[in-house]
Amino acid sequence: MIRKVIRPQYTNFTINIPTSYIDGELEFIMFPLDEKEIIQDIKQKKRKSLRGVFNQYADSSKISLEDST
Repeated sequence: MIRKVIRPQYTNFTINIPTSYIDGELEFIMFPLDEKEIIQDIKQKKRKSLRGVFNQYADSSKISLEDST
């Protein structure tokens, strides 16, 4: 992984890709570093609960054997 913080002076920007990354999939993400609220919103959207996902596989006869702590 390569992370580089830049301060662009123009609307065009050229990057050099390391040869080890050639012929692989890459993702480029651009966002302003001073907008922390935007970054926090993105992180919160990624958080999802798994609660209830496996309910369909639950054996109700075993629930009483579970630790209630």
